[in-house]
Amino acid sequence: MSENTKKGSFIKGAAILTAAGLTARVMGFGYRVILTRIIGAEGMGLYQMAYPIYTVLLVVSRSGIPVALAKLIADKIAADKKKEAYKIFKVARKMSFIVGLIISIIMALSAKPLISLLSLDPRSYYAVLAISPAIFVVSIMASYRGFFQGLQDMVPTAKSQIFEQFIRMFTMVGLVIVLVPYGLEYAAAGASFGAVSGAFGGLLILLYIYAKRKEQIFSFLESGYDSIELSTESVVKRIISLGVPITLGALVMPLMSLVDLVFVPNRLQTAGYMVREATALYGMFAAVAMPLVNFPTIITVSLSASLVPAIAEAFTLGKEKLINYRTQTALRLTVLISLPAAAGLFLLAEPLTDIIFAEPGAAVPLRFVAWGVFFIALQQTSTGILNGIGKTSIPARNLMIGAVFNGFINYTLTALPAFGIRGAALGTTIGFAIAAFLNLYYVKKETGFIINIKTMILKPFFSVISMMVFVNLFYDFLFNFLKNMKIIYSYQITTFVTVTAAAFFYFIVLLLLQEIKYNDLSVIPVFGVRLADLLKKMGFLND
Repeated sequence: MSENTKKGSFIKGAAILTAAGLTARVMGFGYRVILTRIIGAEGMGLYQMAYPIYTVLLVVSRSGIPVALAKLIADKIAADKKKEAYKIFKVARKMSFIVGLIISIIMALSAKPLISLLSLDPRSYYAVLAISPAIFVVSIMASYRGFFQGLQDMVPTAKSQIFEQFIRMFTMVGLVIVLVPYGLEYAAAGASFGAVSGAFGGLLILLYIYAKRKEQIFSFLESGYDSIELSTESVVKRIISLGVPITLGALVMPLMSLVDLVFVPNRLQTAGYMVREATALYGMFAAVAMPLVNFPTIITVSLSASLVPAIAEAFTLGKEKLINYRTQTALRLTVLISLPAAAGLFLLAEPLTDIIFAEPGAAVPLRFVAWGVFFIALQQTSTGILNGIGKTSIPARNLMIGAVFNGFINYTLTALPAFGIRGAALGTTIGFAIAAFLNLYYVKKETGFIINIKTMILKPFFSVISMMVFVNLFYDFLFNFLKNMKIIYSYQITTFVTVTAAAFFYFIVLLLLQEIKYNDLSVIPVFGVRLADLLKKMGFLND
């Protein structure tokens, strides 16, 4: 494999995961829109109450294993120790099975005590109980995803993500329609069970791909040289040493959601809201605003997953220039993608929440948490870089520091009538900003990476400010024009066209500033290479 090919391989892997992730997120948005319109903010609040508990326990069960697997397998394959790579996978798979089963049982048995301890709406019990089996299935699925990602093959993970979300969507919507006549609590439980059926579908796809490629995988793994036989005990210790800090880091995000779950409804009641009002406001924040914020970060989640084995390979081979190139590319793409997404959510908060979810009140927290897109994205990408060089404890610690600030701001401001739900949104944004900047400091310290002020700050910020001016002028002009022409759905048409026009305008500005690179476009499936070649001939692209 040539150096140029290697340089672009992690971007290709990220592009594959991004395409799958975007497809899955679109389906996820679809079922959230439908569910919100069927059971409203209150029902979504009950559904959302199960998720922080589920995600905390899920992280304990599986989060460290796929990332640790991806790094360890990439390390071994780079060193041509392929038999050891497969041994690591088999041990990790057994660990995932045992730990996932235990945690799943614990969640089911402790559902009522947890709800009582956290002072949650008692109606959320059925949703917590319904989602508990998913932990076991997802844990096993994660070990297979980590194995393929360690081989820098992102296709199996991408396929399983799409199929998982497809099954999940139909299960959730179907069960909600069937159960909603019996009460919101049962409808929320039906929605929660979608995570179980979806995970089972995703696992089946991975098992099918693994079985189909088994002969090819074994042939590849047998070709390596191994000087010693790895013991199971040494593999377990290595997975734990890498996986525990990753798990602790991954645990912080659901803990932040859990803190929101505990603080927000209770502190809103302190601010003067009734229980049902507080549940509805929490639903607007957690089930409407946060999904909109998390949607653009699918790209940086994919970048982070692809970066771990790519950086690990370069680190094992001692290729500092390759590490620097991959770090520079990943962070530059993160800024270019997340910054306009944050600005768009801020400017179009009300029409987006109204048109998509029929909850225009969610625009209030969305405006405050919109800029969190930028910081969440930076935190995710920089975490992938640090995990790739084996510094797994650093991003975990930094995210914990951010979570402490989030909790303090959340608890303090949400209880003040002047802030209310805005306090929760502000706490989330500031918490991720702190974690992101701390991560960037350590990326610079550990890799020697130097931020290119012109490429990563001046040009992107100029482009985004230009885009924001364009959006304000274009939206008002188009809306007034369509309204005067008596066009039906002028509000919806204006919003959709403005989003599309803003993305196109931003892309053109970046092209004029020579900020889009050939490799950035060539990895896009189907039409990427042709578009990159065309723009290069026109003089808009550099290599």
